Amino acid sequence: MVVPALVALAVVALTHFFTIHRETANRRREQRIGYLLSAYRGLSKANNHPRLWEVADELEQAISDIQLFGTPEQVRLAQRFGEDLGKTQAAELDSLLTELRNSLRKELGMKAVPGRMLWLRVERKDERD
Repeated sequence: MVVPALVALAVVALTHFFTIHRETANRRREQRIGYLLSAYRGLSKANNHPRLWEVADELEQAISDIQLFGTPEQVRLAQRFGEDLGKTQAAELDSLLTELRNSLRKELGMKAVPGRMLWLRVERKDERD
């Protein structure tokens, strides 16, 4: 009688342990996705922006978040962007944004989207004055 009770207790304990572990991993994954999605949005807003200083805070935060939560390749691309921007006052974001898009889509269980991305910029009337 004692052995079955101990086995049952061990099963309950292990089940509880694995459930907590899975829930913690899911929370981390959701948080990571949230930060990288926010970074993606900030970078896409800054991409080809005519007045980069207007979105500087969002751009700085996005690069910082990628360096904290990104994959090694995303971190490398973010650092290259920052170094190029610092040296030449110009840098391209397409490779970093493509990498983020592919990674986020994969993480969310979505199919890859091949080809280049289209960046839409709508000029507002008051900007021409």
